[in-house]
Amino acid sequence: MIKVLGVHKSFGSLEVLRGVSLTVAAGEVVVVLGPSGSGKSTLLRTINHLEKADRGFVAIDGDLIGYRRRAGKLHELKEREILKQRKDIGFVFQNFNLFPHLTALENVAEVADLASARHFLERVGLEDKASAYPRQLSGGQQQRVAIARALATRPKVVLFDEPTSALDPELVGEVLDVMRDLARTGTTMVVVTHEIGFAREVADRIVFIDGGVIVEEGAPDEVLDRPVHDRTRAFLSKVL
Repeated sequence: MIKVLGVHKSFGSLEVLRGVSLTVAAGEVVVVLGPSGSGKSTLLRTINHLEKADRGFVAIDGDLIGYRRRAGKLHELKEREILKQRKDIGFVFQNFNLFPHLTALENVAEVADLASARHFLERVGLEDKASAYPRQLSGGQQQRVAIARALATRPKVVLFDEPTSALDPELVGEVLDVMRDLARTGTTMVVVTHEIGFAREVADRIVFIDGGVIVEEGAPDEVLDRPVHDRTRAFLSKVL
């Protein structure tokens, strides 16, 4: 469902991704772990072309993101065509990114019709908050609205960029519960998170990234309990 092939990305002289390749199967949940500055968020942003890779390519369900082949050559898509592609890629940000002047229902309806917006608000347990504005919602509720919005385009994959990092600890659980439910229903997910318990419980595979490269990947019990690489062991010793 997701194929990342040899992706490089630099910001000025700082090389953030150094030839990352990753494949995610349909219905698979992949959790990406790594220290701050390792390239995790940049990897997600290149998957949906919020950041254009300097080299390498990303494909979703066989379609190149940001490009089209014509007469054997690659041509860069225009922004409106890229926006159309992004409907297949739900993205949940750290800081919710809701419109403050719109209600919960209206925020979701920005990307879908009202009936779908109501359906997905109900799916995240917030049908009773449809008329509330973001300022009237807790952080956990705001993030659940953001998840409903990400789902409302009925995407093929959903990317989560540290979705609980901006939440007070007591609100983390309600967001993780929604994500667990998505995983159980077979949603293809790539999740950047420091929630190790969630990773152990829900992930089909854990990818550890550091210094812009994938250092180690495998089943949760392999990576978390029997890491092979020193960098993985050093990281886990600080977070477990």
